[in-house]
Amino acid sequence: MLCRNYIEGCKVMSRKQKTYGICRLCGENKELTFEHVPPETVFNKGAVRNVSLDAIIKDTMKENKLPWEINYGKGKIQQRGRGGFYLCGDCNSCTGQWYVPEYSRFVHAIQGAMRQAGEQKYESLGLRIKSIRPLPILKQVMTMFCDINSGLMGDDSLKDYLLDKTSRSFNRDRYHLYAHIHAGALERMNGIMVQSTNFGIITLSEISTYPVGFTLYIDKPKNYKPEGVEITSFSEWDYGDESDVQIIIPKLECNTIFSGDYRTKGEITGSADGKAQIGEATTKG
Repeated sequence: MLCRNYIEGCKVMSRKQKTYGICRLCGENKELTFEHVPPETVFNKGAVRNVSLDAIIKDTMKENKLPWEINYGKGKIQQRGRGGFYLCGDCNSCTGQWYVPEYSRFVHAIQGAMRQAGEQKYESLGLRIKSIRPLPILKQVMTMFCDINSGLMGDDSLKDYLLDKTSRSFNRDRYHLYAHIHAGALERMNGIMVQSTNFGIITLSEISTYPVGFTLYIDKPKNYKPEGVEITSFSEWDYGDESDVQIIIPKLECNTIFSGDYRTKGEITGSADGKAQIGEATTKG
C-alpha cells in the first residue's frame, strides 16, 4: 500500500548501484548512503510515490484541476520510503546516532497525542513531554533541511554546528524554525523557495509529512508571524540537557505545492466542500 504522494526536488538513485557525490554536510566527494528524510523510525518505512514540482504545476495547468484532484499514477514509486543519497556514511551514521533517537521520541509523543484525540476535531494539541533533550531535536531537523538543500543552504557554519554534537553556535537571528501537525492532501519536501509578500521577501524551506511538519524561515522579516509553533529556542540547550517541554502545536493543512501555504480546501476554492466553486468556474469556461 502506498503512502500519500509527496513533493520533492532531489534525485534518488537505485539502491543496486553505488552512488558517489558531494556529501551535503561535510562537503567531501565520497560514496553516498541513503538518508531517510524524515528518519525511518518516524513512520517513513513504506513505499511512496515521488512527484516532482514541475509535474504538479504542468498537470494543474493542463487539466485545470486542483492539486488534490490530479492522478499521480505516473510518479516514481520509491520502495524504501522518503529520502535520497544525500550524506556520506560517516555523516549519516553520526547524525543518526546523535540526533535521531531524541527526534523520534519527540515525533512519537506528538503522534501519541494525535491518537488520543482520535476523531474529534481540533485546531491544535497541547502536550507535555517529560525529560526530553531539545538540542538534538533541533539539530536533526536542521540536518534534514541540509539534506534536501544543497550547499548547506549557503551557510558553511552549519557544517561545524551539525557535525559537532555539542556546538551551540546556531544563528537564531538568521534561522527561525516552526513545527505543526501535518494534515491535508499533500506531503511536501520543498527546498528553498522565495516568496514576495506584504511583509517583504520570505525565504523558506519545508518538510511536512505525517505526523509532523517543519518550516524553516531564513532571514525572516521581524513583523512576519508564520503559522505553526516556533521551536527555535530548542537551540539554547546544551546537548545533554533534559527538560520537560510544554508545547501547543497547531494542525495545518498542506493542499498546494507551496511552502507555508496552509489553506484548507474550502479556503482555496471558496467553497465549503472544496469542490463546488472550482466546478462552477470550469463550467463557465
